[in-house]
Amino acid sequence: MKRILKLLAEPFMQLAVWTVIYSVRAYFFIVFRPKVTFTDPSVQSYKFKEPRIIIANHCSPCDPIMLLSLIFKNRNIVVAKDWFEMKCFHWILTRVHVIPCDRYNLDTEWALIAKKNLEAGKSVIIFPEGKCREDGLMNEFKSGFAFLARSTGVPVVCVGHDGTYKRGHRTALVFGGEEKIERVKGIPSSQHLAERSEYFRQKVWKLKQQAQGRNVNEILPPPEETPEEVTAENAAKSAEVSK
Repeated sequence: MKRILKLLAEPFMQLAVWTVIYSVRAYFFIVFRPKVTFTDPSVQSYKFKEPRIIIANHCSPCDPIMLLSLIFKNRNIVVAKDWFEMKCFHWILTRVHVIPCDRYNLDTEWALIAKKNLEAGKSVIIFPEGKCREDGLMNEFKSGFAFLARSTGVPVVCVGHDGTYKRGHRTALVFGGEEKIERVKGIPSSQHLAERSEYFRQKVWKLKQQAQGRNVNEILPPPEETPEEVTAENAAKSAEVSK
C-alpha cells in the first residue's frame, strides 16, 4: 500500500517541483531583470544548441539560480555535495538536473556524470572557485572543469557577473567567447591543468570587471598571492590562534 501511495504521489511532487522552478525563474527575470552582454562573435546567445562547459565567478548563493534561469534547457549544474545532502535542499535537488561534487575531498564521480551529460548533448555549468567570495577578488579555480574540457573536447564559455541581486538593480552578466582546451591522448599533468585553470580564471575576472563597470585591465593576483577572504569564520579562527 505504501509503495502504491508513493508511486501516486511522485507525479504530484514533480509537478510541485516544476511549479517552484518556473515561479523562481519568473521572479529572477522580473525582479533582477538580467542585463546580458556578449563580447565575442562565437557566443551570441545563452540558448546553446550544442553542449558547452559554462564557468563563472561566484559572488552569491543566487548565482546558480540566475544562470539556471537563463540557460534553462539541456543543462546540468555542479553543486556542492554538502549542500546537496542538506535536508532542506535534498528533496528538490534530487528531482532537478544537478551533479553533486565533494569540494573538500578527491571526487571523480561528478566528472564522469558530467561527461555523460555532455555526450548526451547537455551543457554543464560549473563555478570553479567552489564557494562564494564577496570581497571583490576571486579564489583559485579548481581544475576539474579543465580536465573535463580537455577529455571531452567540449568548448568552455566564460561568464562574469556583478553578483548583485537587489530590487531596482539589473544584474549584469557578460558572456565571453567559446574556447577549447587542446585534446590529446594521455593523462594531463597537474601543472598543465593548473595553468589552463589560471588562464580561464583571468578571463572570467575581466568579464566580471566589465559586468561591474570597472577597469578590465586591473590585474587579479595569482592564487598564491591572493589573500584569503576575511569572513566572520576566518576572523574567529585568527583570533583563536592569536590567543
